[in-house]
Amino acid sequence: MKAAKWRDLSEDELTQKARDLSEEIFNLRFQLAMGVAKNPSRIGQARRDLARAYTIQRERGGAPLVVAPPAPAPQKAAAKAKAEKPAKAAKTPKVSKAPKTAAKKKTAKG
Repeated sequence: MKAAKWRDLSEDELTQKARDLSEEIFNLRFQLAMGVAKNPSRIGQARRDLARAYTIQRERGGAPLVVAPPAPAPQKAAAKAKAEKPAKAAKTPKVSKAPKTAAKKKTAKG
């Protein structure tokens, strides 16, 4: 769809189109990963259309469309998980074993 047609849409229609495109991109990524995508180039088209929707929304002076909340950064999530784990109990010290001495081999006498 051309940008002129995007500009003709109302706010609600623009928001709905953006949600649909976001969901379509999500599904196409899974299809590509599994190797069952019928039209792999569609993901590029959908991404460009979603960018157009965001641009039109910003041009109108509104806040950019947010389809889903952003995921937390992996580093922060790992640090948070690390902080939440209870402290491990102190390990008991290992007892050192006595050095092995040369064992005498038994021979069977017939």
